[in-house]
Amino acid sequence: MEGFTVSMALFDAVPVLLFGASMIMVGLTFRHPLFILGAVLSTLAGCMKVTWKLIIGLKKKDLRWLDRPFVPMQAAGFMLMLLSVVLSVKKISWAGVWSAVSSLPAAALYVLWLVMLGGMVWYKKNRFKKYSDKTNWAAEVMNTLAQGALFLAIWLSR
Repeated sequence: MEGFTVSMALFDAVPVLLFGASMIMVGLTFRHPLFILGAVLSTLAGCMKVTWKLIIGLKKKDLRWLDRPFVPMQAAGFMLMLLSVVLSVKKISWAGVWSAVSSLPAAALYVLWLVMLGGMVWYKKNRFKKYSDKTNWAAEVMNTLAQGALFLAIWLSR
């Protein structure tokens, strides 16, 4: 916990804000209540994780109740977003979606986002240590790059 600093917590806020902004853009287009609920739940999970790191950085207190719900809340949020797509599969203009996501440079950014997500999963399983400042910084950089790519891809797809 020694290396958990305020600057780490503030840097962790960047991908949370990028993800939240991305989900707002998608939500404004898709307008499905379950998608919006899932996006809010996933973003709230990220906000709680940022708050957890901020308190560790400021007070050197590990309020685990802020950290523990991260994975279940984020997973539930993603499941709700996926369920909203499944429930709307016949209403979605898939040709329009394909046209938006396959255009350059958005397509390259979506690919970068997917590559970064895969890298984060690998890193989490093979290298990440929850209380290591070095592995947390590396994870923050990967997450920021991933969420930045997603944000730009969605922005360019609109």
